[in-house]
Amino acid sequence: MHIRMFVAVYEEGSFTVAASREGLGQSGVSAHVRQLETQLGVRLFSRDHAIVPTPAGHAYYQQCVQLLRVHENACNAVGHRAEPATGTLRIGMIPTMTRSVFSRALRAFEAAYPNVCVQLTEGTGSVLATAVRRGMLDFAITQRMSYEAGGASGLGISVFTRTPAFLVSSPSSDLPHCEPIRLSKIEDLHLVLPVGRRPLLEQYLIDHKVKVVQRLNWFESVLGAMDLVRSSHWTAIISGLFIADDLRRRRFTLNPLADPILWDEMLLVEPARKPLTAIAESFIELLRNATEEVNSIPIRIANGEPVLSLGQPSMSAFRHD
Repeated sequence: MHIRMFVAVYEEGSFTVAASREGLGQSGVSAHVRQLETQLGVRLFSRDHAIVPTPAGHAYYQQCVQLLRVHENACNAVGHRAEPATGTLRIGMIPTMTRSVFSRALRAFEAAYPNVCVQLTEGTGSVLATAVRRGMLDFAITQRMSYEAGGASGLGISVFTRTPAFLVSSPSSDLPHCEPIRLSKIEDLHLVLPVGRRPLLEQYLIDHKVKVVQRLNWFESVLGAMDLVRSSHWTAIISGLFIADDLRRRRFTLNPLADPILWDEMLLVEPARKPLTAIAESFIELLRNATEEVNSIPIRIANGEPVLSLGQPSMSAFRHD
């Protein structure tokens, strides 16, 4: 309990938030940490103006996370593995994943685990990552994020997949549908920039000397931005996974970015202090399979393969209208 409370305070940077996360009163959390400091004979946090880990606190935290993970594995080793899988699996995903592949993975999962209830939370990467750290989600799939100092504490982060980015414009655009393009060659570029991915996109524009006539910062859903793009001169840069189903239906003009390709990374975010359950790992494996199938078409187009050579059978990765 001492170690759990210390880890919670370290990751949240607050005794109050740690108490809420662990279901205890603030005074109880403080008492656990004080007793731990007394046992160790060192101060783990500086409490002058903010809760800041001391050098000893930083060093101790790294070992404690591993200890909690080992302890969780030990508890799982004596569990009743013969019992049928039941309970609730809590998943977080960004819209890119929910729109393109979640339903495929869910259908396969429900067939294999009919007694498990799946709860899905859709949101931005930073919100989902915080929910994973606080134990509100079992895992999440997010886009690559930039973290403030300490922002990744308590999280295990790995690359889940990479998908190429596409320029999305109206169906009446003069651009050749599904052919790779160089943004630097496009004149009169009006670009919608989703706030969550703006740093990545802005860096790409700077690195490759892309001239943008006008920028529009978009704070709401990507679907809303695409509605604007479909009926106006505005364009947007969207991940291939998100628009995979649109490639065969010409509701938009879609062009992968070329010279170079802009890769959008999806990340698997899990709590560092405990391993994923077998049920969670099963869902992730099904999600990987669905993602690989759907993502194969955008990748082939981004690599310059003519869309006509894909053929109708190859489009089976997409949902039917």
